[in-house]
Amino acid sequence: MSADPKLLLSLLEEHGADLLALFTRIALRADVAEDLLQELFLKLRDTSGLIRADNRKAYLFRTAMHLAFDWRRTRRVTEPLPPDVGASAVLPLDRLIDAEELQEVLDGLQTLSELNREVLVLRYLQRQEYSDIAEMLGKTEHQVRGLCAKALRQLRGAFRPIVSDPDNGGTGS
Repeated sequence: MSADPKLLLSLLEEHGADLLALFTRIALRADVAEDLLQELFLKLRDTSGLIRADNRKAYLFRTAMHLAFDWRRTRRVTEPLPPDVGASAVLPLDRLIDAEELQEVLDGLQTLSELNREVLVLRYLQRQEYSDIAEMLGKTEHQVRGLCAKALRQLRGAFRPIVSDPDNGGTGS
């Protein structure tokens, strides 16, 4: 059983711009974002998961996140940030550093559990309100805030620099 084309078109009309923005933020490339959006709808067309989903919007965005992070895992992203992501008055070196840091954060998101990754993507990349995320995930707003805080701690822990001890030869032990 496959998804109804009318349902897919209505979802595209309602959420297409947000999905394209999500793909662009994760892939860091507009051309890839467009391809991922097409791939998403082809994938949804051929599966029955969307029809069975209690919350179709949540299913749609969850599938989109999986698709985007799968793309990141299989390809090394080396493209600079799109011009609208950074400030125009930023120096080229600063833009390069920001782009590299963003890529590291996106790669770090892949190390989190699926739920923690989804919460951070929805909150910080999609800029969703806690109440909207709670509704999408079937959780309370308080639970989503807690998940967000926990996920941020885990993500920060992944980037905590090794502190070297100058009295111990700089080995960090």
